[in-house]
Amino acid sequence: MKKILVVDDEPLIAKGVATLISGYNLPLEVTDVCLDSEEALIICQQKKIDVIVTDINMPNLNGIELIKALKNLDPTLQIIILTGFGSFSYAKEAMALGVKHFLEKPLIPGMMYEAVRDCLAVAERQQEESKLYQRRQIERFLSSSGVEALPESLSFPFDLYLFDSRFYPQLAKISKNYRENNPAFVGHHSKVGYLLNSGSTGSLGGFLITALEEVQLGKGIAIHCQVQDAEDFLFRFYLGKRNLDKEFYFDEFQIINQERILREKVYENQIYVEFREKLLQYLNQGELTRAQVLTETFFDTCRSELYPVQLLRLQINELLTTIFDLYPVKRDSTFDDYSPKIMLLNDWHELSFMLMHCIDLMRSTLSNQENMKLSHKVNLIIEEYYDRESLSLKWIANRLLYLNPEYLGKTYYKETKVRFNKKLAEYRIAKAQELLQQNYKVYEVAAMTGFGNSPEYFVQTFKKITGITPKQFVKQQVLV
Repeated sequence: MKKILVVDDEPLIAKGVATLISGYNLPLEVTDVCLDSEEALIICQQKKIDVIVTDINMPNLNGIELIKALKNLDPTLQIIILTGFGSFSYAKEAMALGVKHFLEKPLIPGMMYEAVRDCLAVAERQQEESKLYQRRQIERFLSSSGVEALPESLSFPFDLYLFDSRFYPQLAKISKNYRENNPAFVGHHSKVGYLLNSGSTGSLGGFLITALEEVQLGKGIAIHCQVQDAEDFLFRFYLGKRNLDKEFYFDEFQIINQERILREKVYENQIYVEFREKLLQYLNQGELTRAQVLTETFFDTCRSELYPVQLLRLQINELLTTIFDLYPVKRDSTFDDYSPKIMLLNDWHELSFMLMHCIDLMRSTLSNQENMKLSHKVNLIIEEYYDRESLSLKWIANRLLYLNPEYLGKTYYKETKVRFNKKLAEYRIAKAQELLQQNYKVYEVAAMTGFGNSPEYFVQTFKKITGITPKQFVKQQVLV
């Protein structure tokens, strides 16, 4: 939508011209009507105007003087001059300043329409050429590692979004309207797409969040950061490029904020080393359900920490090789050429499945210790996951035991004569009592025992099971 400014010292004429132009079926908006040329100059200094329609005979600055000032301010500005003189004595000077359209009053609507349409077409073409040139400057700056200069029009700080270049066509399309009305650029370099908004922070993010709700981009991420200067731009671009593989941890397109991605962590493999040691211990003891619960927790940690993807692939590959060397696992087709397969996986679910499936295959070859009742397996999972608000029979059945939730619930009751929800509530309240004795606040204990942000429900459950409220329990402990 191109912005048009009308300037005429006669209010009726100014308003009439604005009304006439606004009625055209063209991509334009008459943003302002000025009765004074100096006021028009101030407006052009404050906002981007694409086309000015101005009278030649104005107080203070006349039309020619205004045109000179405006062209110094923005050489790409398109201008239509109106005159009531009955002569074109100013035409030569105006044309020398780049004015193509010189219309005599009273206006002929058809001529005004043609002049406006032509100016809009020129403005659009100039904008596209300017954006293309500036985009090339940005990409030369990146490819030269900062040797080439950035466009002078690019001002700091600005919002920067980095994404895999396969999303470039879609993000270029959905950001088109925004870029037409803002100093924003979209492009790609070295297989990395970028979208930035020169000299502005905040508005681009709001636009993107809204736009992404209306389109399905599939699995991927956009890394967002704020750039402070040219050196910072270079650093953040290549740091972002190295982190785009973090889409591995996301099931649909997400915007990742800079505090999660733009600080490199020093990994000493402690997360993996502890997991590996404990997992092999469980496998040695035949505690396969505990091993799978531990695996689930490990991958959750990797997702929350955005653990290095390539490192994780290498480590799981090494772990599977170790398991196959140590135990007589009867492999199926899942593990045909598993090493190259693992290195090509682009989804954490698939990598987690390979390890979980390996443990499943061990059930028939390890000791009978794992052939425990389902209820015992469920109780072990409760002990490990009681602090999760999402813990339920359905969650356990779908994510850990791969059983029908209804079957699991009936089997659990048959073996224990206790409903799952009752057992879970009792275990959580037992843990809550321990935490209350350690001087945690009631709302903190509620969150730590799987009640989330519902302390009222926690209090109700606590009283139902113990007969007293958490505060009464604390007072009793003090007296004891």
